Amino acid sequence: MMSKKGKVLLAMPLVALSLSFSGVLPVTSHVQAATVQSFSDVPAGHWAYAAVAKLAKAGLVDGYGDNSFQGDRTMSRYEFAFIVAKAMDKFEKADEDNKQVIDKLSAEFAAELNRLGARVAKVEAKTNTWVSGETRFRYMGNSPKAGGTSLRGSDRFDFRQRVKFQGTINDDVSWTARIIATGKAGNYNNNPDGSNAAFDMLAVTAKNVFGLDKVRIGRFPYDSYTYGLFSKALGVDGVRVDKSFGNVVFTGSVNNVKSNTNQGNGLGDSGDANTVTTAQLSGRAGSNLGWKAGYFWSEVPGTSTSTGTGSLNTNIGFFKQSQGWNAGFDAKLGDCLLIGEYVSTSLKGVENLPSSPKGWAVELTSATKQPPIFYGAKYLVDYKKKGDFGWSVSYRSIDAGVVPNGAGGFDAQAVSYATDPYSTVLKGTDNIKGFFVAFQNTISKNVVWTIEGQDLKIKNRELTGLSSNDLGKTYMTRLEFFY
Repeated sequence: MMSKKGKVLLAMPLVALSLSFSGVLPVTSHVQAATVQSFSDVPAGHWAYAAVAKLAKAGLVDGYGDNSFQGDRTMSRYEFAFIVAKAMDKFEKADEDNKQVIDKLSAEFAAELNRLGARVAKVEAKTNTWVSGETRFRYMGNSPKAGGTSLRGSDRFDFRQRVKFQGTINDDVSWTARIIATGKAGNYNNNPDGSNAAFDMLAVTAKNVFGLDKVRIGRFPYDSYTYGLFSKALGVDGVRVDKSFGNVVFTGSVNNVKSNTNQGNGLGDSGDANTVTTAQLSGRAGSNLGWKAGYFWSEVPGTSTSTGTGSLNTNIGFFKQSQGWNAGFDAKLGDCLLIGEYVSTSLKGVENLPSSPKGWAVELTSATKQPPIFYGAKYLVDYKKKGDFGWSVSYRSIDAGVVPNGAGGFDAQAVSYATDPYSTVLKGTDNIKGFFVAFQNTISKNVVWTIEGQDLKIKNRELTGLSSNDLGKTYMTRLEFFY
């Protein structure tokens, strides 16, 4: 029969590997210098048993038998350290009482946690690439106005496959890449829909370089400016830098958000993509209140056609460039999070449009544990926690030209054909106003069900020539599988 010490030694690589994949970060402190390894058992009457049982009842540790923490089975200090590390990973989800329990346990098993952290680092040094993925199936419908066309046939049903790769190059440099393929149901013909995959993420991030906290270069979703009025789920090519000044963080970015129409034909300005440059400060005014403020410069022009199929949600007017400022906040209100944002823009080379458009959006959501950003750029639930439920209700009111085309945070959330006049799927953040509501539920571990709906209207009908400002309603439901 294997000795107790042998069992612990055998379990350590598995524990370290489990920690590395669970996202638990190595703990560092002066305790790490201790030389005496503690493989000893924790006495049956030790207070840690009751403390961990309390955390297990609160759902902060799982995957263990009901009797594990009742003293029926004596546990080693390293077994406890592994459990505490799992609880630390869910620290922000704990209430204040359980946070104190986790703090007390982490102090008790600090030495073991540190040595586990050292082993995790060694595992990561040898296994520095991770693969994850997501499969999505989506059903959509709409009742379009303003000359739009209802989705029909297999256009109502689509799928998306993503495979993400990430890893470390050294202690300060990491990389991320993601392959995406999309398609519609029933379109697998001689040229199969969904057979063409592309990288929508391909970036390298370096820490502590050039006096900056972080520099990211490559292709990544547009996440460098505002709470989400400026945003893009698919990749943009560029660079982002972050630098902390006490409790305030500076974020700057230069991104090619929209390809030039001549790109690739070797003529004129081929390859000169339209760039958006941003500079922003963010911080917190307290534990429940955050803020952002910044400025942007955009080379993206705004165009219109008489049928409403240009980049603007209008049938008149154009501009050459734009610049402006934003200010926003996120406030935790009990079990809810309120996000608000305002953007003021100045259009350059403008004709037949208001030259100083404004835009704002607000969201109330239950997703207090998720990043404070408008829904669409975040999930409302923890996809690993079965039964988790989240909701979001938002309203936006945005003038024509406020947000550069190609960087609209609410674009692609609505449902319509891209070729429609006043298409909400392409121009959901231009000359538009309306409500958006979303519900999410983790119906099983790593399986999320979502329902969304919108009721959208043209904000300034005088810029469209339409007899009504009603753009109609859209709805969507989807299933996502994470692994």
